Amino acid sequence: MKLAALILLATSTTWAQQSVSHFAPFDGARVHYESYGAGREAVVFIHGWTCDLTFWRAQAPIYSEHRSLLIDLPGHGESDMPWGAYPVEYFARSIDAVMRDAGVDRATLVGHSLGGPIAYAFLRLYPQKAKSVVLVDATVSVPVGGAAVVKAQKETYARRAKNLSGPQGDKNFGQQVEAMFSDMTPPDLREQIRLKMFATPEHVRVAAVTSASKLAPPAPGEVFKLPALAIQTPSNATEARAALMRKIFPQLRVIKWEGHGHFLMMEDPDRFNQELEEFLSSLAKSSY
Repeated sequence: MKLAALILLATSTTWAQQSVSHFAPFDGARVHYESYGAGREAVVFIHGWTCDLTFWRAQAPIYSEHRSLLIDLPGHGESDMPWGAYPVEYFARSIDAVMRDAGVDRATLVGHSLGGPIAYAFLRLYPQKAKSVVLVDATVSVPVGGAAVVKAQKETYARRAKNLSGPQGDKNFGQQVEAMFSDMTPPDLREQIRLKMFATPEHVRVAAVTSASKLAPPAPGEVFKLPALAIQTPSNATEARAALMRKIFPQLRVIKWEGHGHFLMMEDPDRFNQELEEFLSSLAKSSY
């Protein structure tokens, strides 16, 4: 019996050491994440609105080669789902909590959709902890202050909350999800995405896009001179958005994928992984 117990203990210990799933304490709750590899620098994957870390499953070739963290943002996936506000800085602070829990000092932030503004909030809070940023069909803009802006935003958020709440909110939300697909999104992938996004509770769905940020507007001329890449689906406003983002990231390089939908990294993972790997390789060759 003693020998069997020792074997079981050894097996359990080995499994625990190899487990990639972890929970980081954050503001009285827990944030779930997966950790791959070892080292003080990592690629940190940040999913979008009402998604979870499984949206990065096709990027396994990246996190099998690079120290990486995949995060279920608060309210999503296996993380706790407290009631309350979910502004971008709340998500950004949860990323810092995960990095500290995982022993990571500096990150390449890969943010999809809402993950882009969250990455920007992280940069503003913890600039010394960011090595570079990759924006995946995400738009980042300089926040502005002023009473008129605050009032307009409050009105916008009130309308948005109403449109995303209740039975009609489910219908409106479903229409928004469908608009994210393209001819490049196969039926099985569409169904997987629908199920995952609808699994996010309504209170999180609403709060994540209606919680006003309390971060002060940046100082005039505040920029981040770190390597930056944007992989975007083209639209009539792509160039205008890129010009605005270059005011934040002067080194931003934009790659446009014609014909794709919002979930680029899932629609063509081989191409996406190649683009990301080339970017990461360029970082390794630089002194940044």
